[in-house]
Amino acid sequence: MLSATAFVADLIEAKAIQFGQFQLKSGLQSPYFMNLGNVAFGSGIDKVGYAFARRISELNFNPDILFGPAYKGIPLATTTSTNLLNFGLDVGVTFNRKEIKQHGEGGALVGADLHSKRVLIIDDVITDGASKIEAAELVRQNGGKPIGVLVALDRKEREPVSGRTYLETVEEKLGLGIYSVATIKDVLAYLELHDHLSDTLDVLQCYVTKHCVLT
Repeated sequence: MLSATAFVADLIEAKAIQFGQFQLKSGLQSPYFMNLGNVAFGSGIDKVGYAFARRISELNFNPDILFGPAYKGIPLATTTSTNLLNFGLDVGVTFNRKEIKQHGEGGALVGADLHSKRVLIIDDVITDGASKIEAAELVRQNGGKPIGVLVALDRKEREPVSGRTYLETVEEKLGLGIYSVATIKDVLAYLELHDHLSDTLDVLQCYVTKHCVLT
């Protein structure tokens, strides 16, 4: 069975997790960055979909629909849906357009009808949660029932005002549980397994100690 650490290893191999110096939206200088858009080939996309599907199964979610916010959530919802067939679930996919289509069928959404359906929102990461709040509102406006949010990685960074993690503060705003396939602890666990990455581990550990909540 694929572990969270193995999932992190796949992301690092695909350069979806990179180490260096990166400016985050929050203003922090981070020694790592995640961009799930770098997983751009079939084999890697399928691995990501399987990891999400496995996590959905572990959490005992039974969604009718996966909602993938544009843009990165679109292929993520699709590959997760096909991988959920391995767990006995045939789940629909819906995503939003960045700009509402004014011709043809029109509308802001593409895919399965959300009316009266249990909808799980899936995406790569959470920062301030704005796109997840927008997604949940779109689901509700179209008759769906959001049941939670699943992201690839929880950075577990501390929100400066509350002292809680950003994920926890967004949970409160959304009124929904937010879950992840992996966390920063799994990134640290991966680095601990590789002696040649000890310098990277030291830098990341210092960052985590200063900026993250691991409880």
